[in-house]
Amino acid sequence: MNDMTKCACLASAIFAIPAAVSGHHSNSEYDQSVVIELEGEVVDVLWRNPHVLLEFAADGDGGETWELEGAAVSSQRRRGVTSDLVKIGDRVRVAGYASTRRDRHMLTEHVLLPDGMELLLGFTREPRWSDVELGSRAWTVDPSEAARAQGNGLFRVWSRGAGVRPWYFREPSEFALTDAALVVAENFDPFEDNPVLDCTAPGMPALMGNPYPMEFVEIDNGIEARYEEFDVIRTIHLDTMPSDVNIARSPLGYSVGRWEGNALVVTTTRINWPHFGRIGIPQTEAVEVIERFIVIDNGNRLDYQLTVSDPGVLLESFSWEAHWAWRPGEQVNRYECTVEG
Repeated sequence: MNDMTKCACLASAIFAIPAAVSGHHSNSEYDQSVVIELEGEVVDVLWRNPHVLLEFAADGDGGETWELEGAAVSSQRRRGVTSDLVKIGDRVRVAGYASTRRDRHMLTEHVLLPDGMELLLGFTREPRWSDVELGSRAWTVDPSEAARAQGNGLFRVWSRGAGVRPWYFREPSEFALTDAALVVAENFDPFEDNPVLDCTAPGMPALMGNPYPMEFVEIDNGIEARYEEFDVIRTIHLDTMPSDVNIARSPLGYSVGRWEGNALVVTTTRINWPHFGRIGIPQTEAVEVIERFIVIDNGNRLDYQLTVSDPGVLLESFSWEAHWAWRPGEQVNRYECTVEG
């Protein structure tokens, strides 16, 4: 992967999650205190996960192009912004935040098209120039799909609730870490050492809390959790603790669930994913993850609690609470992460 693409991927990983942009800047390379505006021509359009990237020739810039970063395709789709709206050769006006590390690289909030339509490609939900816009309304669904949707307790598609801050972008200083873990975190290069930038799906527990829908499906002797982000499928075995020490370790580990009343409690061990979170804190193979899922509010809300123990990294267990919402008609779409070599 080249450096430009890695920076673009990292930006999108943050930009796709509103709380990470507005209230947390640990991995952002952008000066969000100053909005810059440019006019010019679209040279290329790369419309894909984990990011949207436009190549842009700015007027009076000596013919050199800018890279314009937008939120992931999964986010654009749910706000009605599609790839056919921006075309090579379009004369556009753009506004966003310039990179502090790379020349001519922008985290892009606004794109004004030749016909006067303004696209909101990032976190901002208010247009800058036009009364005609797309992208201000998040999580739109097909009304016909919504009319047909039926819920069955846990077994439906869930979308992360409004206002939930992803835990995995928090700074190392926000956790009670061992000295050894702090040293590893301090030496982590967010561009060179982060496997997510190469479209490698995060393991447990860093998988949990992503901004895109997940679905629970009943299978024989268990449950499948299907996540849009990175097209991950995770198996939860019901009432069958692993008895064979030779069960292979994996990034997702071995998950065992049990019902306590209407709460699904899941214990996950045998994890070999080396990262706690997504910004450099390490994780050992002794990590244990306990989750609680409980459906409330007449099936419209899924409450969630995550507890992580890892004596080699955490001085005390880490807990995080969040919720998901049922939006009838929402689907888990293909993510199909793609990175240029």
